[in-house]
Amino acid sequence: MQSITPILEQIQSLLNAKLYQDVELLISLILPMVNQCGKNDSVASSHYYKILVWYGDSLYEGRQYKKAEDIFQKALLLRKNLNKAKVKSLTSELLLSEVELKYKLYECYMKLGDARNATAMLEGISVRQRTPKVLMSLAHLYQISNIDKQAIACYKEILRKCPLALGAVHGLLQLGCTRDDIVNIISAAGISCPSWLNEWINGHSQMACKEYKKAIETLSKLESHHLHSSIPIMNSIAMGYYRQEDYRNAKHLFEKIIEMDPYSVKGLGIYARILAKEKNVKSLFMLSKRLLQVNENSVDTWLVMAEYNAIKDNVQRAIYFAQKAHVIDSSNIQALVLKASLLLQMNKTTEAILHYQEAIKLAPDQVESYIGLVNCYLADNKISLASSTAAKAYTKVGRTPSTLLLCGNVYLRSSGDCVDKAKSSFQLALNLDPSCELAACSLANIYADKFSDCDKAIKLLQQFLETTPSSKVHLQLGNYYCETHKKQQALDEYRIALSMDSNCSEAQEAIDKLENESRDIEESSLHYELNPIHPLHFDIDDEDGDANTTGSLDEME
Repeated sequence: MQSITPILEQIQSLLNAKLYQDVELLISLILPMVNQCGKNDSVASSHYYKILVWYGDSLYEGRQYKKAEDIFQKALLLRKNLNKAKVKSLTSELLLSEVELKYKLYECYMKLGDARNATAMLEGISVRQRTPKVLMSLAHLYQISNIDKQAIACYKEILRKCPLALGAVHGLLQLGCTRDDIVNIISAAGISCPSWLNEWINGHSQMACKEYKKAIETLSKLESHHLHSSIPIMNSIAMGYYRQEDYRNAKHLFEKIIEMDPYSVKGLGIYARILAKEKNVKSLFMLSKRLLQVNENSVDTWLVMAEYNAIKDNVQRAIYFAQKAHVIDSSNIQALVLKASLLLQMNKTTEAILHYQEAIKLAPDQVESYIGLVNCYLADNKISLASSTAAKAYTKVGRTPSTLLLCGNVYLRSSGDCVDKAKSSFQLALNLDPSCELAACSLANIYADKFSDCDKAIKLLQQFLETTPSSKVHLQLGNYYCETHKKQQALDEYRIALSMDSNCSEAQEAIDKLENESRDIEESSLHYELNPIHPLHFDIDDEDGDANTTGSLDEME
């Protein structure tokens, strides 16, 4: 088998040069020969083992994950047989490669969407041999599967080995570990920590506890005093604003991040969600175009593509892109929620419910999943399930404008007289966030539709518009003016709504209708002027009494 040595050296050179297609071709030519030689020669078997691992690597790099998994499995089986034979040519490097080989198999399973086999493969590595890389992957898998105890144990072990593994800190905070517990583990490692680390942990601990206002203050102070212009910190602050439903500040911060680093991708899926809420098609198009050029393997890139296609009503393409995002990161809540909302739009309620339930299972503190699930139940007229889901959202997420609006909408659909409860919920939502247009519009609808008080609805929306310009509110105000026969005021509001949102078809239709009605009235008036309906008249001669002057029927009598 000495003749194989030069080829092995050349394969190694090709791998170092990252010429994976050439590696694949070369190995596929020599593999049967090496396999035959290795059957009766333990040294040749060790060469065959190396070649199988290299072959699997080249296939993996070529995205042939299923075939790579098959080759790695053959290599693993051969490795176990060589262990039993106690082949002397096996070095400590090869012993290490068994752990690496199992990790490569884990990566193949993850690419194939097989989390169960991926977990089993990593669990097959003895605890003593688990590297931080293995532990981190196991922790993520356990966390996704809600096996919190094992996930916490893995994250803590990572911190003991790598005290500045901030991903492990994030994981522990998400699983409910306290700030003090984490700081104690890091301190026990006996390393010199950066001066800003405690504040960083404190800020993210507040985020995990849903104390968004405090988290924003802590992280903003950290960014201004220690980590100036730190994009990860700014990203966390933007997420804090988003979670407390302050979309304006969140949007502003994401735009600042993009300006500072045009190649930044992380978090821009959330930025796209904000743009979609605003129906900002142009900005979404520009963002999606840019991210495709920056990184098409990022989950955020495909989330942006999905949001853009959703707002353009390309539902099938939006579902496709949301699924691509889900394949890249199966724990991404936005991908699940967006896909679910699109399925609901296609009246596939059962599938949508499953996606929303999975999202709630992964992140029980995110309100978007509850809103979607409640909409599904309301669409199926399952009021009781909608009510219990809204109550759960209120408990898990807390009192926010979104949870109050959710409860109010369910009250409106509930049997019995729950209008006052709905009104109270909408009013509380507006009190919490005076700029929440949905709360203002919902409360105005209550006044107009349930209490027949359009004047109060008009006054409410006028007060709202004094501080918060909104195309939707101008449109609704125009509708109320129409109902109260104030046509000119209605026309003014519709025109303002259209000037703020040129795609607002409802405003354009309302303007056309009012202008047509006005035109009809003008034409009727003109027709009357040109063709007046004269009363009967007679001419009366003053001197001889001949009929020659004008008079009405009444006067004639």
